[in-house]
Amino acid sequence: MFDCHCHILPGIDDGSKNVQMSLAMLDMEVRQGVEGIIFTPHFYADMNSPSTFLRRREKALIELEASLDQLPHVPAYTVGSEVHYFRGISRAEGIESLCIGNSDYILIEMPFRTWQPQFIDEIEEINAVLGLKVIIAHIERYFDQDKRLVKRLLDNPNFLIQCNAEFFLGKSYNHAIKFMKSGRIDLLGSDSHNLEHRRPNLAEAVAVMEKKDKKGALDHISRVSRRIFEAAM
Repeated sequence: MFDCHCHILPGIDDGSKNVQMSLAMLDMEVRQGVEGIIFTPHFYADMNSPSTFLRRREKALIELEASLDQLPHVPAYTVGSEVHYFRGISRAEGIESLCIGNSDYILIEMPFRTWQPQFIDEIEEINAVLGLKVIIAHIERYFDQDKRLVKRLLDNPNFLIQCNAEFFLGKSYNHAIKFMKSGRIDLLGSDSHNLEHRRPNLAEAVAVMEKKDKKGALDHISRVSRRIFEAAM
């Protein structure tokens, strides 16, 4: 298993508050069988420039790495960002620096306000003009948006689609299983932020998925996850 979306780096966003919480979250990931993690702290263009964000991310990573010897086992990891959509994103200076590790994959969080067609236009430009490989974060959170616009994302073969583990663990279970069977889930993430209500939970979701996976959805997710992880290293 690979956790392709989480907020485990300490003190950089609304995720882990400190190094000790980060270590505990990493230990939970290991105990669940997670072999690789992509740290994806939030990037908001109205709060930081890419260069400022990258300095803050590096500081958080150094702080965490200084204490990793406290853990009996540490999964492989790399860094990325969860880039919140903003107007002009496809033309923003330095947007390429927010990709995952050394890869050209970039995780994009779509806005939660009502979507406009130009939002999708810009995401398409990130791929078509900049040549970056777009990953749409937690697609399940956007299913109440204009169905035509959501369909544009899902129908674009150049976009990868990420789901959160929680999609499979609550009232949305039936919808999640149906969506899994559609074959459009490419990546999973815990989107974990803490040790309580948003804790690492990837293994729980995978256990649920395994019971209904008749078409190799989890194998596909594993292959795509590994490809991105290896490209990032």
